[in-house]
Amino acid sequence: MEALEASGVHRLFQEQISTRVRERPEMKAALAAAREYRSLGAQVTLVVHEMKRLGRGALELLKVAEELRDAEIELEFLTCPLAGKHDPAGHGPALFAAMAESECDYIRDKTLEGQETARTKGKAIGGVRVSDDPSAPR
Repeated sequence: MEALEASGVHRLFQEQISTRVRERPEMKAALAAAREYRSLGAQVTLVVHEMKRLGRGALELLKVAEELRDAEIELEFLTCPLAGKHDPAGHGPALFAAMAESECDYIRDKTLEGQETARTKGKAIGGVRVSDDPSAPR
C-alpha cells in the first residue's frame, strides 16, 4: 500500500478476499472508476503493485487487459520484470498472460516439490483422512 501511495495514485482499491474467490468486487470497482474518469476525458492509468495483483490467471489477466485496451486506459506495474507504464493496445496483454501462466506453474511446481520433500522426511501432508468405515478411528 505504501508503494501505491508513494506513486501518487488518486484512489486506492484493495481486495481482501481469498485468491480462490472468483468474484472480485474491488477490482470491478477500480475498473468502473477508471472507465468513468476516462469517459470524462481524463487520461487514466491503472496502477498495480505487481502483475499477479491484476489477474489471478491468464484468462482473467487477458480479460482485464482487453477491458483496459477498449477503454483506452494505461497500465502501470510498480514492481516485477515489466515494471513501468504499458499501453494496453500493444503486445503487452499476451506477454502478461504468458507470464501469469508461467508464474502459476512455477508456484504449483514449487508447492509439489515442497510437499514431496516433507513426505520424504516423514511429515504428513494434507488434512485428516476421511473414511466411511464405521470401525475406523475418529
